[in-house]
Amino acid sequence: MGYLFSVAAGLIGGVAAVVLIERRRSNKRRRTRSRAANAAGDEKRTAGKIEFSKLFLSAVLLTYFAGFGLGFWAVTIDISQLGVFLAYIGTPTAVAIGFYSWKAKAENVVKIKKANPEETDGIPVDLNNIQP
Repeated sequence: MGYLFSVAAGLIGGVAAVVLIERRRSNKRRRTRSRAANAAGDEKRTAGKIEFSKLFLSAVLLTYFAGFGLGFWAVTIDISQLGVFLAYIGTPTAVAIGFYSWKAKAENVVKIKKANPEETDGIPVDLNNIQP
């Protein structure tokens, strides 16, 4: 029973951490936009949105911790379920981390190209051909 409480506490803590970090980043972006809008004389305020990839990664992590708790409970009852437990946890996590890493790499290639136009002059940025 103590394990279930630990898993639940970890799950709630992880979700709370993601929400708090995103709220802080959103407030910081909103303040920066507000200052820029006030300097330009525009009084419109736009609310910051959480990026889809971060929502996707958060959902996978939420599933990971919930599945881990349930799977751990099932494995303690019947150890023959360990292989299924490991496949359930490992496969979606590997796919999500691979996707997120590939996406971040593609974004960073574009940022580097824009930040260093002289150094990267003549080097094409082919987003369709980025290898993981």
